[in-house]
Amino acid sequence: MPALKKPTFRFGLLAVISAVALAGCAKQQSPGYYETGPESTLSDAQSQAQGRNGQRAPSQLQLGFGDTAEKPTAQPTESAPRAAAASIRPLLEPKTFLGTTPCLPEGQDCPATRITLTMAPDGEWRARTVQLGTTNPVTTFEQGCWVVVGTAPWRVLLETDTKATKARLTFQTDNILRIDAINDHRPTLDYHLTRQAEVDGITEMNARPKLNCRP
Repeated sequence: MPALKKPTFRFGLLAVISAVALAGCAKQQSPGYYETGPESTLSDAQSQAQGRNGQRAPSQLQLGFGDTAEKPTAQPTESAPRAAAASIRPLLEPKTFLGTTPCLPEGQDCPATRITLTMAPDGEWRARTVQLGTTNPVTTFEQGCWVVVGTAPWRVLLETDTKATKARLTFQTDNILRIDAINDHRPTLDYHLTRQAEVDGITEMNARPKLNCRP
């Protein structure tokens, strides 16, 4: 009978040693060691939003125009409803759109053009227009303010810095603009401007005075 009690003592000793070892490991790991921290969750969300290449859209400061200064917390004013109406979902960040249009008005003897349009959340836009199919293509630059004229779907009016109407555009999606009219000429077919991966600040116009599109 005494010979049978020795294994019991050994097993008991091993159990005590194992318990002490597990307690030591638990103390070495900080609380929440096996939990996913909020930083990882935020990083994953940003990676999905940015796409596989991990690039972020340039800020307004990098854009070269638009409202680049940090503003103090706005106090409720009578202009608050106007400011809210001016903010539209597709333009909560700077975006550049690119597309080709035929000669407008159609039937005239003029070249097609490639349009690069960049719009900033503060209401300012810039455009670079290049003639196509000519020996000496002419490039023109324009800027102005965009104004919301419809919400279902979102529609915007591009005004030049002289308050002339440059174009009327409709957001078919947040990344595709349909050209409704350019210089008051309406195309008979659908032509679109598509959002580009990189924001083009159209820096050729940086020397021009800054516009105040949201007084």
